[in-house]
Amino acid sequence: MVAVEAAPFAERLLALPRPCEWTELRAQAETALAGAALPGTHEEAWKYTDLAPLRGLDFGPAPAAEADIAPHILPEARGTRLVFVNGRYAPHASNVASLPPGVRLMNLGCSSEMAKGLGSLAGAGQDPFSDLNLARFQDGALLVVPKGVRVEVPLHVVFLQQGGEAPAAVLPRLHVVLERGASAVLVEEYAGAGTYLTAAVTEVLLREDAQLVHDRVQRESAEAFHVSRLALRLDRGARYEGRTISLGARLSRSMPHAAMAAEGAELTLDGLALLDGARLADTHSVIDHLVPHCTSRQAFKVIADGASRGVFNGKIFVRPGAQSTDARQQCRGLLLSPTAKIDAKPELEIFADDVKCAHGAAIGQLDPEGLFYLRSRGLDPDLARNVLTYAFAADVLTGIPVASLRRQLRQAVLARTRSSALKALS
Repeated sequence: MVAVEAAPFAERLLALPRPCEWTELRAQAETALAGAALPGTHEEAWKYTDLAPLRGLDFGPAPAAEADIAPHILPEARGTRLVFVNGRYAPHASNVASLPPGVRLMNLGCSSEMAKGLGSLAGAGQDPFSDLNLARFQDGALLVVPKGVRVEVPLHVVFLQQGGEAPAAVLPRLHVVLERGASAVLVEEYAGAGTYLTAAVTEVLLREDAQLVHDRVQRESAEAFHVSRLALRLDRGARYEGRTISLGARLSRSMPHAAMAAEGAELTLDGLALLDGARLADTHSVIDHLVPHCTSRQAFKVIADGASRGVFNGKIFVRPGAQSTDARQQCRGLLLSPTAKIDAKPELEIFADDVKCAHGAAIGQLDPEGLFYLRSRGLDPDLARNVLTYAFAADVLTGIPVASLRRQLRQAVLARTRSSALKALS
């Protein structure tokens, strides 16, 4: 039944124009998409995410457009910013004049150079949205930090969407390579206006002893759909510290997949979803320990208000022989409304016997003792509620190294929690 409903959806997406550079890998993705059904809630991986709202929309190609970059400028990255609007490179909004020598942050369009690393971590057959991206994306962003180069300024890649009269599909793609001993701070941001579908793919390859701090911010339109895949591979001694902050979109799904591919790799993968109305945000992660002596940490938080729904499904694999793996995973949820819902499903699959692994989930409401304490200090009930809600989210934002981004996100969280307090008064 689902396949019958999904087929027209896939056919409509495949009607999007082919990119100018056509490769065998893109052909494989097109074939996979043509034969795939749109995921349904009968599938375990999509059990909590009903894509029915997508079936009623006919997404066409995103038109060329301009967007106001001013609200998204980070002062620390004025000369290290790459911007795409509706999936197309926007040279007038970009500024990469301050890139350190040897560092490449650029659009590669449909050139054959882009095809060299394309799909090495997220190839065909991952899921229908990633296949759509691979088969049809028009412009691609590339970041390469050479061996031993430590980039002190943050690098900022912005994907802005401008929905028109008809729903459009936008297909951003980012490929990141840090060579041996390199380090960088990367901010990846998605925002927009109107009704559209963002199907984004990011591939990150960290060579030996490379270090990346990577903050991904999703603040899409309230009418938008956002589905993204993040594919990571960490070589020997590499370190990745990542956060995903989800503040927008009618329906969003984030799918990080990390391969701990060599000994000594360290991964931190945190996240925050702030939900209201009838929005749904789903995080579906996989951390795959392939070899011994690797460490991973994951902490995810969801704040759900109104009739919203948050989903977290995190899986840790410890493969045979991956001894001395140290892996911990935690999901915490805060329900602000009796009609909000959070589903948490942390999972461990361990095939080695000398490991330290733990996972857990806790969903609840605001602590009544904390509310009582704040009220006893003179705070009115709504302000006390606001303070506790903000405090729940704040520690995820504390680790963001780019000060202006950290301030922006704190203000966004404060604005949302204050709105909740005002609604409670009405």
